[in-house]
Amino acid sequence: MSERIRFPDGREVDIHEVIAFLYGLSKSDVEVLHLLMTKGKKLDTDELAGSLHVTKASISKSINNLLYKGLINRDKVVDQTKQKGRPNYVYWVNNEELYGRLIQDLNKLVDTVKKDLQSHVQTIPA
Repeated sequence: MSERIRFPDGREVDIHEVIAFLYGLSKSDVEVLHLLMTKGKKLDTDELAGSLHVTKASISKSINNLLYKGLINRDKVVDQTKQKGRPNYVYWVNNEELYGRLIQDLNKLVDTVKKDLQSHVQTIPA
C-alpha cells in the first residue's frame, strides 16, 4: 500500500498521507478506503473487518466517516428471508468518481494556497 509522490526538492510522501491530510482521515479510514478501491467490488462490514483484521466497530467508525465525507458509496442489501433487525449494507468506491473528486479538491487546495501565499507576501514589509 505504498505509492510515493516526489516533491520538486526530492522529498517523497505516500499518496495515502496526502489523501488523509486532504480529507482529515485517520489511518484506519485510509486503510478501509484503500481496500475498497483495490478490491473493486462491494464489501460488507464483516468482509472489511476480516480483510483488515480489525473489529466491526472499528470498521463502522471508518465507514461512517468515509460516507459522511462522500468518499464511498453504500447500498442496502435486500434479504427476503430477513424480516426484522438492522438492515445490511455493502460499501464500494467508484474509482473514476473518486479520482475526479481528488483532482478537483487538490486543484481547490492549490488555488487556496496560491491566494493565501499572495496575500501573505503582500502584507510583508519590504
